[in-house]
Amino acid sequence: MTKKLDRLHLVLTFLSIAQQGNLSAAAKVLGTTQPTVSRRLRDLEALLGTRLASRTTHRFHLTPEGQELQRRAMVWADEWSEWEHDLKATTSVPRGTLTIVGPHAYGNSFLMEAIGQYRVAYPQVQVRLRLTDGAVDVIREGADLWVCAGGCRDLTLHVRRLGLMHRILIASNSYRGRAIRQPEDLRHHPLIGLVPLVYEQLALRSIRNGERREVRMESAVATDGLLSSYRAIQLGMGVGSAALWLCGNDIASGAVRRVLPGWELEPVPIEVVTVAGRFRPARIDAFVDVLSELLKKTKGFESS
Repeated sequence: MTKKLDRLHLVLTFLSIAQQGNLSAAAKVLGTTQPTVSRRLRDLEALLGTRLASRTTHRFHLTPEGQELQRRAMVWADEWSEWEHDLKATTSVPRGTLTIVGPHAYGNSFLMEAIGQYRVAYPQVQVRLRLTDGAVDVIREGADLWVCAGGCRDLTLHVRRLGLMHRILIASNSYRGRAIRQPEDLRHHPLIGLVPLVYEQLALRSIRNGERREVRMESAVATDGLLSSYRAIQLGMGVGSAALWLCGNDIASGAVRRVLPGWELEPVPIEVVTVAGRFRPARIDAFVDVLSELLKKTKGFESS
């Protein structure tokens, strides 16, 4: 049985024959040979069980069935051309609905700021933002993109790294404990764990010379929410981590203090994750460009 794709090929050949008025001219337009065009016409007639054209050495004309097929095929071809034009316009100009998934803290800060700038530039795009601090199944969620903190390990997806977010250790000024002069002193303090980025095992590096050390701490409180972990730090529950965009103002006001100023945690990769494929709607790339430019101005962010 002729496959659907073969049927489409046969109909397109027939349409060219009908428009050109003879097999040789159709073959030239299609970039093939006259015998090939003749065979395709016979195959289509056999498939439909009817004669579509009468042809002799000097004359060629469509049967009533051929005329009806031509009419239907031309309507389909016109609709296809219109749809193809609309689709190409959609992929070249940002429009439609952009669905974004990202962490809660990011959504409440620079992610929403990026959306605001994006909407000013592309008001014809509607934005849907869903916030979650867990892993995201981009395909199942039907998301256009996922702003991922910490790195995506799914190799079947398209991942674009925007840069690294640097993080420092902080504690509330109300928190009291033994002095912390070197990384090993952290063992005597409770950790505010941020799952899975900061949890029991801290990887630190010296800002001065790049020396790396690992310190194991007891995680007194652990959460997968960045805002929740920061609130626990503010309440004096222990030592935790934060990026400067989140804690910078509190450090300046004296609400929190930096712990081990000469050290920082290993930075976290910030990535944009989308479904892999050759073509991507313009609304996605346009938003990534806006977000990338905004992140370059964010405290503690190192652009790729």
